[in-house]
Amino acid sequence: MLWGIRMRLIHTLAAIAVALAPLPALADARDAVMNKEGYWGIDVDSGSCAASMTLQGGAIFLLRGTDGQVTFGLFSTKGAIRKGKTGRIQTEAYGFDFKPSYGENNETLYYDGDFDARALAALRLARQAQVLIDGQPVAAMTLEGTGFEGALDGVVACSKGESGWWGKGVGATSAEADPPLNKEGVWALEASKEGPYCIGHALVGEDRQLQLLAAGGQVGMAVGAVKGKLPRGRRGKFETDAYSFAFKPKYDGDRYMASDEPFDSQALFTLRRAKWVRISVDGRMLVDAEVADTGFPQLIDDALACAAGREGWWGAGARQPS
Repeated sequence: MLWGIRMRLIHTLAAIAVALAPLPALADARDAVMNKEGYWGIDVDSGSCAASMTLQGGAIFLLRGTDGQVTFGLFSTKGAIRKGKTGRIQTEAYGFDFKPSYGENNETLYYDGDFDARALAALRLARQAQVLIDGQPVAAMTLEGTGFEGALDGVVACSKGESGWWGKGVGATSAEADPPLNKEGVWALEASKEGPYCIGHALVGEDRQLQLLAAGGQVGMAVGAVKGKLPRGRRGKFETDAYSFAFKPKYDGDRYMASDEPFDSQALFTLRRAKWVRISVDGRMLVDAEVADTGFPQLIDDALACAAGREGWWGAGARQPS
């Protein structure tokens, strides 16, 4: 995603061809709350909950819960994952087939769907598990003794808004930490807990969220789906009343899309003076938003200030690298 900003699904995982025992993860690696066994950490991220375990060699196996539904991802720290057409999760007693999806450079493997009830029941009882692509193992892990069953149940409960050893669930966190709005009452702005970037966002209609992303002195935009899925395409188009340019859309699951590159100086100059913004892929409209009189030009400056760590009406700025 844009400059490595992850907004929805996946951390990334290394390809492993033999069964490996997991290593206890570090609690401060991703602001996750660790289980008592010290292997699984759960954190809340963008309306979902993620439970992750680090394997030997640096690979990460991740469960992601949204509204009680669970999917998984693998994140590679050592290059591309084997690419194929068929995927399977195999335990000692059960197998589950899935269609594999891949992130950029094939360093991320994930299932763009949810486990059914039978798969979840089998996983809770599993001692070991493998992820296979076209019949060949790309990751294998020992689950017994890691607190996996509790982590699986925890990520489901967390995604439903329940509190537990992981802290506050999705609903409770959102209720306590609604981001402040600008003086026009349109744009919210908040600092990320994961890195030195800030996110401005506003609801467009009933089913789209327009996002402005600021990091490292640069600005980009993204679109999230509040309801349903975003249409997919290969060619994106960004338009204002005075300027337009093409971009390559990058997707993170079915509900999030961003350009892989930030705005250049010409686009940013025009954006500050825009009356409306339209974003489309392959001719299909994702967002058609009026931004005049919403405080949008000031939001750009404020988002950059927030990303640089400065305080303002948005509260504390983004945490800066030490």
